[in-house]
Amino acid sequence: MTKHREIEELIQKCLDREISVDENITLQLHLSQCPDCQLFYDELMSVENGVVEMIQLVPNSDFNSRVLAKIKVKSTASWVKIAVGAGIAWLCSTLILIFSGIGSDIFGRVLTSTPSVMRFVDKVEFIVATLGRTLSPIARNQFNPVMALVMLGISIGMFFLFGKFIGKRETVWTI
Repeated sequence: MTKHREIEELIQKCLDREISVDENITLQLHLSQCPDCQLFYDELMSVENGVVEMIQLVPNSDFNSRVLAKIKVKSTASWVKIAVGAGIAWLCSTLILIFSGIGSDIFGRVLTSTPSVMRFVDKVEFIVATLGRTLSPIARNQFNPVMALVMLGISIGMFFLFGKFIGKRETVWTI
């Protein structure tokens, strides 16, 4: 009985491909003399061959989208939601700028005064740099919604202060 347990261990080692040459010789010798162990060995080998020869089933590339469509779930990338939110925020701030009268005042003064143009260009460069700092985390997938709201508030505040600054200055209009 003990001999058969040792042979079962050798069969397992053989299946795991961890058997030494001497152990393999011992195993083959015993299998040639013991029909029960030979039957056990043959059954395990057929199971192993069946497992190795199994066909792997891999779903099609559109499997996920078909399942989501069946359960009526739309897959939307998070950056799309963020881009829509940022677009709406910038549209609102632009509409505020246009309808508050600040925009026409700014462009009227810019178009009539060269020094004013240079100051305006400096302010625009600052705003563009701020916008770049705001959008760079989105490009690197490190978007922080709180920081975006803070930056939006700062941008709107800058537009407001910029309008107040231009409104307080007296400009001599010359043609």
